[in-house]
Amino acid sequence: MPAGDLEHSPFWYVTLPSEEAARSIGQRALLTKMLIEVWGEGSTWEELEAALRAYPEAAMAPWTGPDQSFKVVVDTFGSKLSMDQQLDMIEKLEFLPFKGKVKLRSPDLQFVLLVVDCEDNDSLVDVALPRRYYFGRQVAAADRSVLESYSLKRRLYLGPTSMDAEIAFIMCNQAKVRRGQLMLDPYAGTGSILVAAAHYGAKVMGTDIDIKVLREGKPGPGGTDRVCIGSNFTQYGLPQPVGLIRLDTHKHPLRPDLQEVLHAIIGDPPYGVRAGGKKSGAKPELADKRNPSPTPPRTYPPRSPTRLVSACATCWTYPRGCWWWAGGWSTSCLPRPRPTARPRCRATPALRLVANSEQILTMRYSRRLVTMEKVVPL
Repeated sequence: MPAGDLEHSPFWYVTLPSEEAARSIGQRALLTKMLIEVWGEGSTWEELEAALRAYPEAAMAPWTGPDQSFKVVVDTFGSKLSMDQQLDMIEKLEFLPFKGKVKLRSPDLQFVLLVVDCEDNDSLVDVALPRRYYFGRQVAAADRSVLESYSLKRRLYLGPTSMDAEIAFIMCNQAKVRRGQLMLDPYAGTGSILVAAAHYGAKVMGTDIDIKVLREGKPGPGGTDRVCIGSNFTQYGLPQPVGLIRLDTHKHPLRPDLQEVLHAIIGDPPYGVRAGGKKSGAKPELADKRNPSPTPPRTYPPRSPTRLVSACATCWTYPRGCWWWAGGWSTSCLPRPRPTARPRCRATPALRLVANSEQILTMRYSRRLVTMEKVVPL
């Protein structure tokens, strides 16, 4: 645990097998700002300096030689420092045995002085963090440029419930989506999660109860040719989905003998904030009043509302099926009123709860990102 022993701290110690592993994490992690090899830390500047002077010179030597350029940046959490204050702190680090040239643009190495000071911060979450100084070598930094590339602002085909690009990529990371895997989104909609999974090299398949969303799309910008889910894949230069199926998760038609073909299941079930959940079948008040009539040229299966608890339950029906790989992961967003205790997610002998994280939406509502791993075959 980090200083202060607080679960909500944004600073964590990790032990990794190599720097290559750290860089791999940095390339995909979207909520991790950077990974730093800590050379010293302390509650006061004097403690930090003492820790740095005690750090083995042999461990510093590969990174302080004359043939490597470097720069030191000051980062803060909970407060702000003026440029003069930052420069003053950097000058205090002159005792470190750097022999290379300072290069502010594209240096070979970057070192970070992190100052944590939440004493004057009004945030109820961060105010409990103790004052702390950290110094170390930046090993990896998150590349968030992918979010700008896939921003919904420029996406061709959108709907009222299209998943935000950042959340879609985070869900794919939670489910450990990798190249060559087969991934399913049971509530595909306009395909935001499918696009994120395809970016990571997975073969994607989507299902949705609304065939018009899957097949017909809508007019393109300026009333041009119609756009659909496939238009988004073409826009980003991604392989098209291996399949888009009109399917009701309450009564899916998949073969019962289908075994272990999916590596990941990622879904955002409808929970009625912007669009309510639906299932196949006419509304109860209309089911007995319909008269037989000749089949028109194009018909759409009738749909009726469904309860949130039913939509969430069917989301976990897939993991219990034999056609999901043992060792595969499933990630779903589930709504929750606030403030409430962390919901208990029912585990089974075949499922292990991996993560249960909260995203606050409003003062009254939040949603939980729940990740399960299938640990044994059925």
